[in-house]
Amino acid sequence: MEESDRKQILLIGAENLSNQMLIYSIERQLGIQCSIFPQSGELFSGQNRNDLTLSISSGYSMLFLFDCHGKSIEEVLNEISANPFISTQLIALYNLETYSEAEAKALTKQVRGFFYVDDTMEIFLKGIKALFQGEVWISRQILLSYVMKTVTDGPRHHRPQIELTEREQQILSLVSIGTNNEEISDKLCISINTVKTHMYNIFKKIQVSNRLQAALWAAKNL
Repeated sequence: MEESDRKQILLIGAENLSNQMLIYSIERQLGIQCSIFPQSGELFSGQNRNDLTLSISSGYSMLFLFDCHGKSIEEVLNEISANPFISTQLIALYNLETYSEAEAKALTKQVRGFFYVDDTMEIFLKGIKALFQGEVWISRQILLSYVMKTVTDGPRHHRPQIELTEREQQILSLVSIGTNNEEISDKLCISINTVKTHMYNIFKKIQVSNRLQAALWAAKNL
């Protein structure tokens, strides 16, 4: 079974032409199976719940993609909070109108991707791939705002005695401003595989499991 066959996207939004074209493009370009559900609650009823349970037990990676057209981020976050299972999965929001402080709040609800109405399909597909690779897809401005607010509001700690190499510190600094692996590779003139190896070592040393946690650690300790 190919890697893309182990991934699923569950789109929560209207079954309109725009969303149907969106899932068509995802399936055609990325080879990832997509389904539309007008309401997230439908996922947990009858056969849908059985199918969802089976997919999870079979080791599928799932992305819950919430359509924000005509809704505020707060409304969507309430919908996510109403289904505790969803809040433990990979979540992204799309059809957002403009950047706002609400994105930073959404990060605390496990939302890891943000797509806007003026994003191209190329950017959208690139973001979907990045999310399945464990990256956070968000503007650097919003990520920095979230990191700085967390540092300001959070408890103060003594700087931990963790030895990072100069290269690891460079990479972690870039991660903290939202730079993805490809951009790090270009900026530091090293291969993608080398970046991934450094990321693995950094995560292990600072005891985090994702880029957002690494960015927060960097803001507090570098």
